[in-house]
Amino acid sequence: MDCPACRKSLTLVSLNGLPVERCESCRGQWLSFAGFGQLVRGAEPTGEAIGGGSNPVELACPKCRQPMVPFNYAYDSGIFINRCHACDGIWLASGQLERIVRHRSGSPALRRLGDAWAKEIRSENRLQSARLWLRSRGLSTSVAVIYVLAAAVTGGLESVLYLALFLVWPLACIWFPDGMGNLVGITLGHGRPVITQRTPGDFVAIGGWILLLSPLAAVLFIYFAF
Repeated sequence: MDCPACRKSLTLVSLNGLPVERCESCRGQWLSFAGFGQLVRGAEPTGEAIGGGSNPVELACPKCRQPMVPFNYAYDSGIFINRCHACDGIWLASGQLERIVRHRSGSPALRRLGDAWAKEIRSENRLQSARLWLRSRGLSTSVAVIYVLAAAVTGGLESVLYLALFLVWPLACIWFPDGMGNLVGITLGHGRPVITQRTPGDFVAIGGWILLLSPLAAVLFIYFAF
C-alpha cells in the first residue's frame, strides 16, 4: 500500500505486538480499527507530542482508495484521525498516536471516555460482522442450491423451474440489498400498495432471508405438526 499523504510505500512493522503499516517518510500509520483501540489502551505517554493534525484532512484509503472519514477522537480532543468504513482501518498522521495517549491519560474522566469509545468500537465490529453474514452471497447460494437439489429429487424438472422463479426475489434482496432498497414506484399487482420511499439495505436483506427460509420453515412445521 502507498501512503495517502505523501504516496510513499508503507512498511509493515510491529507496534506493541500489533501489525502496523508505517510510512517512513511522513511517519503516518495505518492499522485496523480494532487494533487501534487495543494500541491506545496499552500505550503509555512518552514525551511531548509534536504535530498530530489538529484540523480534519480528507484522504483516500491506502487499501481500497475510498474516501476516509475524518473524525474528532473522543469527540472533543481536537485530534482528527481518519477512518475507512469500507476496510475498517484507521490512518494516524505523525504525532497523533502520542497526542491521543496523552489525551487519554489527562484525567480519569477522559480515560473512562476512551474506554467507552473502545467498547463502542468492539460493538461496531460485531455489527459489521453480522451485516456481512446478513448479505452473504455464499451462504444464501448454498441454501438455494440445497432447495434446488431437493426439488430435483422429489419433484422433477417442473418443480425446479417453479422453485428457481421463487428464488430470484430473495436472492436479489440478499445479494443487492442497497440497490433493491432504492427501487421506488414498484407495485406487485393491480390494487396493491406502491413503494414510495427507499428501504434501508439491511431491512431488504432481512426480508430476503425471511423469504428464502420460508420453504424450510413450512417443511419443518408440517413435519413436526404431523
